[in-house]
Amino acid sequence: MRANGVEPEDDGEGFEMNSRLTDELYEQLEEEVLGEKVVGLALWEESLADDEENPPETDERQVFDLDLYLENNIYFELYGALFFADLDGEPLQGLDRIGTIVAALTETGVWLDDIAATEEDELVLILSQNHEPKLYLSVGGWTLNEWDTLPDEE
Repeated sequence: MRANGVEPEDDGEGFEMNSRLTDELYEQLEEEVLGEKVVGLALWEESLADDEENPPETDERQVFDLDLYLENNIYFELYGALFFADLDGEPLQGLDRIGTIVAALTETGVWLDDIAATEEDELVLILSQNHEPKLYLSVGGWTLNEWDTLPDEE
């Protein structure tokens, strides 16, 4: 089990979730998504990391699954993500609180400004405004896909 509670997954039909930031994946992300504006973010009400028998209350939730849409028509499916306002703080919690924070950032303009890795080689996405970090997402697993229409435009 990874720190964020998500194991790498392969459903046998070509879906493979990345869970470690290798040098090759870093280079791919650097080329494809670094510096892109975030144009949408959709939080899921449940996470793959949830304990099915004892899921967290929405106001106590710390681990999220979400889709992060970028201006270049690429989106991340992020699994087991923890949100941090600063590197030394505790993870933010609460579905409504996180939703409010990311909606405000997306509305005022936020960019995927940097990519890092934890000591366990988990992906960390750094969302910034004017190159000032505003939110850190420590991610247990992810995939990259292309999008045609944002969820609120469907």
